[in-house]
Amino acid sequence: MSNSDEIKRNSHNIWLAGLGAYSTKESEGSKHYETLIAKGKLLEEKNNEHEEKIGKPTSDSRLHDLKSRANQTMDRIEKAFDQRVSSALSRLGISTRTDLDDLNAKIEILTDALEKATKQLEK
Repeated sequence: MSNSDEIKRNSHNIWLAGLGAYSTKESEGSKHYETLIAKGKLLEEKNNEHEEKIGKPTSDSRLHDLKSRANQTMDRIEKAFDQRVSSALSRLGISTRTDLDDLNAKIEILTDALEKATKQLEK
């Protein structure tokens, strides 16, 4: 297998790994989202039953606490997923946005230097 073929194969594998990471994010994220919705519905039903029993709405502070916990759970799920994807991409040698931004900045510096050198040679 030639170097060119190997590079093409590796590039394609990197592309497939990226698609796999995206697919995993979609499926796992959806599962967690659906689980949270189901738990939220159960809690809401219990809350409504409780309100009917006591004849008054549950305090706003309790609802606020529950919403806060739900948001914290989602934040933890998102953070864990982001870390896993980042780790997988790093192992595959895929550049991050920061890497690309740094590279672009270096290219701009080199382009400016080349333009200056070209102008000096033309004089």
